[in-house]
Amino acid sequence: MISVTDDALPELVDAHCHVDLYGKDEAAVIEQIEHQRVHTIAVTNAPSVFFHTRDKARGRTYLHPAVGLHPELVPSHGHELELMWPHLAETRFVGEIGLDYVTSDRELRQRQREVFSQILTRCAERGCHVLTIHSRRSASDVVAAIGDSFPGTVILHWFSGTTRELERAVNAGCWFSVNPAMLRSAGGIQAVQRMPRDRVLTETDGPFAKMAGRACWPQDCSQALVGIARAWGMQPDEVRSAIAANFKRAVEIGSP
Repeated sequence: MISVTDDALPELVDAHCHVDLYGKDEAAVIEQIEHQRVHTIAVTNAPSVFFHTRDKARGRTYLHPAVGLHPELVPSHGHELELMWPHLAETRFVGEIGLDYVTSDRELRQRQREVFSQILTRCAERGCHVLTIHSRRSASDVVAAIGDSFPGTVILHWFSGTTRELERAVNAGCWFSVNPAMLRSAGGIQAVQRMPRDRVLTETDGPFAKMAGRACWPQDCSQALVGIARAWGMQPDEVRSAIAANFKRAVEIGSP
């Protein structure tokens, strides 16, 4: 999976990747991130596993560890919420967090909202974070919880909401990260066409997202560049430059 990089090209961006879940391939994935200059937000699904990614990121330029509590893990790991707070002083990246309404259990949805609200409140108090957020079947409630004046960068990962929900998210100042899988559907392409070009990033959501029958690796965000270029009527290199500039600005917004 490692190939020769061209240092003359802008850096790549993988704004949402589960680096800690690649198993035996994790070391090779991290090597690729550094060698190919892929700025990678390495999300985690529970506060108790953040230590692993944080330690792997030490001394590295492109691996950015994020502390998270995935909404689907609220039933099993919600008791770890208090463990998140000290980590907010160690990293400016937070994720994966959010809401997931695949469940129809009202009590569980309410518990997810409570956890998400507490995380947003703590991050807003610090005012210096870059958040990557899960919003499957829950975009309206996610955007409502964020509000329109959150003091940081809010990235909606793999957005799949309606056109109206997309408009609300745009008006709330949200950013969006786009992966190759999104660009395989007409709906995904139409959503990308409606997103503000200065608030779009690339992602892989590896190893969960697949490409050609295998798990996506961070460098595969280059395939998202190709799809975005088609949607925008631009050349892939132009999009690569735009995404690199967007990431720099996203991080600057989420800075103290």
